[in-house]
Amino acid sequence: KKAKTSLHVVNIDDNPCDDTPEKRVVKRKRTTPKKSPHFERTHLLDRVDLSSPGRRRVAGVSGALAPSTTWEHFGIIQEKLWDQPFWLLIAVTLLNKTTGRAAVPVFWDLKNRYVTPEGLATADTEHVRGMIQHLGLQNVRTIKMVKMAKIWVSQPPDVGKRFQTRNYPEHGDHRQFLKQKVIESGSSNCAGALEIGHLPGCGSYAYDSWRIFCRDVLRGVAEDYRGKGAATEGFEPEWMRVLPFDKELRVTVKWMWLREGWIWDPENGEKRRATDEEIENGKRGEMELVGKEEAEFAGIAVGLGKRLLTADG
Repeated sequence: KKAKTSLHVVNIDDNPCDDTPEKRVVKRKRTTPKKSPHFERTHLLDRVDLSSPGRRRVAGVSGALAPSTTWEHFGIIQEKLWDQPFWLLIAVTLLNKTTGRAAVPVFWDLKNRYVTPEGLATADTEHVRGMIQHLGLQNVRTIKMVKMAKIWVSQPPDVGKRFQTRNYPEHGDHRQFLKQKVIESGSSNCAGALEIGHLPGCGSYAYDSWRIFCRDVLRGVAEDYRGKGAATEGFEPEWMRVLPFDKELRVTVKWMWLREGWIWDPENGEKRRATDEEIENGKRGEMELVGKEEAEFAGIAVGLGKRLLTADG
């Protein structure tokens, strides 16, 4: 973008003589951002799926730091889409490196416009590009989303079929499968391969979200991401094995662990039993958080209150 020029009047002499101009007009350049402001920085506060993030107080607490562990949901958009895995992946594609305040409304517009993977697969790319243009990276994102939809329609994720996920979850994990295009295995182990590894546009944020919210249902081992209806005694939901890279997901999983009565370390996955005091603090909306961004993000999530999440946006 061309730099805009503004006029600024500067006094150069409080007592000018007759032959000295009283004022001088100085031209100063004022630059404008070259990138979309929505793409400049991912802000955790905006990743919570709230139309107008207001804070609600938890009874007995003057300022809740996080959603109460007595509530059903933390507040991220993945919780609305756990049973719509294709749209969950589209949502995280738009949220990646983009603020939620910008991306979430666009996502719901896109979903309402195309409704199904088939609809997006046959979409007019110019129309899709126009819908997401102000988010930044519209050309790349349009190509990825439409291509993802086409592959989903022709080759949807299937239990027992995994594909390489380069350097996920750890660097070099995929190397054991370098000579295998498709890994015919229903293993619970995700090192180097996932059922969505063949879909374009997916990275660690998408993989983590998929594992936390969708994988158990695909594999038929539970009815939801929390382990409901699991037939195996002592069943451990997939989300308990995920070490998310994204801070938003880290705060959410930390909260989920606290609901189960554990204090969880997102750096190494180690956990310990929460004390009675920590459990009571969690019920009051108090949770130990690391850094200002985690605390602010959790605070915005408090705005969900106790209202139930719906999938219609």
